[in-house]
Amino acid sequence: MEEKVFKTLDELVDILKQRGIDIPDSSARDYAKRVLEKNGYYNLINGYNKLFLDPESEIVKYRSGTTMKEINDLYQFDRVLRHIFFRYILEAETQIKSLISYYFSEAHGHKNYLIYTNFNTSLRDSESKITSLIAEIQKQLASRSSDPSIEHYLKVHGYVPLWVLNNILTLGTISKFYSLMLPQERQNVSRCFNIMDKELENALAYISTVRNFCAHGNRLYCFRTKKPLSTTPYHEQLEIKQNPNGEYLKGKRDLFACLIALKRLLSNNDFKRMSKELYRAIGTLDKKLCLLSRDQILNEMGFPDNWRNLNNL
Repeated sequence: MEEKVFKTLDELVDILKQRGIDIPDSSARDYAKRVLEKNGYYNLINGYNKLFLDPESEIVKYRSGTTMKEINDLYQFDRVLRHIFFRYILEAETQIKSLISYYFSEAHGHKNYLIYTNFNTSLRDSESKITSLIAEIQKQLASRSSDPSIEHYLKVHGYVPLWVLNNILTLGTISKFYSLMLPQERQNVSRCFNIMDKELENALAYISTVRNFCAHGNRLYCFRTKKPLSTTPYHEQLEIKQNPNGEYLKGKRDLFACLIALKRLLSNNDFKRMSKELYRAIGTLDKKLCLLSRDQILNEMGFPDNWRNLNNL
C-alpha cells in the first residue's frame, strides 16, 4: 500500500493536473492552490470528486472539462445545503422537545424523567434501553452542570425540570426518549403532527442522523443511510418509482427523505420557506455548472424532478 506522505500545494496541483483536471495557466493554478489551502485536499477533492471521475477508467482519472472551480462550486453548494437543513431541523427539534417535555411532565411530574417505571417497560429489550437512556441523560446533565440555567436549578431546587433539561439534550437522545415513552404520551405528541407515533419515531431518528451530518460538516448532498424513512402518502402522490422489492427509489434513504420528514414536522410556512431556500440554492449552483448538470445533482440528493410539489401536498 502506498504511503501517504506530505505533499506541497504545488505537488498536489500537479497530481490533479496529471489526473485530468483542467489547469491551463498560472491563474488557474493559483486558484487551485487557494481553494486547496482554504478547504484541504481531503475535504475538497476526496469529498466531492465522485461526479467528476471517469467511470470507465481503472485509475483515478477525471472527465474532460473538469475544473477546480466546478468542484469548489459543488463544495460550496453543499455548505449551503448543510446550513439550510440544520436550521430547519432545529426548528422541528425545538417543537418536538417542547411537546415531549409537556406531555411527559403532565403525566409524571416535572422531575421524574430518571425513574425507570415512567417509561414503556413492555418493549423488547426495554431494561437495557431505558437504563441506557437514563445514563445518557445523567451524563449530558453532568457535562453541562455549569450552564447558568442548569446550575441555577440544581443549586436552588436540587433538580432540573424536563422543559429546562431538554435544551441541552441532543436530538438523538430526545429521539430515544420519545421511543421509550408510554404509548398514550407518544400518541399525544404525534397527534400534534397528524401522524402515527411509529412514524414520528422513525422521522425523529432520520432527521437526527442528518442533523449530525450537518453539525460535523459531513458531505450532505449525496447523503445515504441504511435505515429508511417510513413510507408516507407523499411517496405515492409524487409518483416516485419503485424497485422490484417495492421500495421507492427516492425519498427513503437519501436527503430527500429528510425533506419529506421535515414536511411532516414543520409548519406549512416554515416548510415553504425551506423549500424556497433550497430551490434558490439549486438554481444558483445550476448557473455555475459546466460539466455537471442540474439533474445529476438532484439525483445525488435523491430529489425527484417534481420535488417542489411537496409544497402543495
